[in-house]
Amino acid sequence: MKFKNKIRRWLAPLMLALLNFHNASAQEVGYLCNPPLPYMPVKLDILFIGNSFSIDTSSALPSILESLGVSTVNVYVMYKGGCSMKQHWEHFMGNKNVYELYNYNYLGERKISNSMSLNEVFSTYTFDIVVFQQFSLESGSYDTYEPYLSKLIQAYKLTTISPRTTFAFNQTWAYSSKNKNISRYKNQMGMYNSIVDACKKMKARSGIDVIIPCGTAVQNARNIEALKTEGELTRDDLHIDLNMGRYLLACTFYEAIIAPCIGRNIHNDISILGKSGTPNQVNNSNRRLLQDCAKLAVANNWSVSEMPVPKK
Repeated sequence: MKFKNKIRRWLAPLMLALLNFHNASAQEVGYLCNPPLPYMPVKLDILFIGNSFSIDTSSALPSILESLGVSTVNVYVMYKGGCSMKQHWEHFMGNKNVYELYNYNYLGERKISNSMSLNEVFSTYTFDIVVFQQFSLESGSYDTYEPYLSKLIQAYKLTTISPRTTFAFNQTWAYSSKNKNISRYKNQMGMYNSIVDACKKMKARSGIDVIIPCGTAVQNARNIEALKTEGELTRDDLHIDLNMGRYLLACTFYEAIIAPCIGRNIHNDISILGKSGTPNQVNNSNRRLLQDCAKLAVANNWSVSEMPVPKK
């Protein structure tokens, strides 16, 4: 009996250590084993579960796809204004037809439906990639991500007819410094840093390792004199500017998700967006700067990069 008690006393801390190691490893690796992005697919179908920031991120993609001659990519956006991940989960559980469904491809933007549910879209269409996104004001608070993100992934897996899906996450941008809600994060850089920290935790704890770093791309551009606008690349101190801003986000989306799949360089795009002569038009003088801000963000998701200037 004494010998058995000694064995138990010796095993107990060992088992506790193994359990702690397992829990720590699981937390570090994440609860999801995310498949890699598809490489050179015959077609590429992407679903965005989001809100107005998802529309902002996708709206300029048709111009890029048309310019590059890419006809095999379709981006679908499930739009519900101001929708958080908690609300997405509640809408799924209630099977609520509260979403507008948009499609973006080389032909332009098309509204497919004014009233659809997540359940219907998951069980009707096949998707290679699904992108999640948090409501912008809550994007800097990781506590608002879970358990809703994991529940949405489970709901998708149980409902989808897709044979395989890669999950991605859209890192939203900090508001203009003039926005009245910026005080929640003290200032613009405080909001940006909080969004970055929350996305880092999301990546580590979920296993979603494909990030669309729109927030970092926007901060990169805000540091370049030639790209500065009165609204700090926003149109209302919140949503992104319709020309340079939306083009920058589309470049980031393309560079993070589409380019690795189809192998086409964003530098080959020659899009022109906006009216000639307006300060926020995308044209030959600023297009490469915007593309490079996106490229730097994808190369370094978590911090603002300096634009390298080669010696002459």
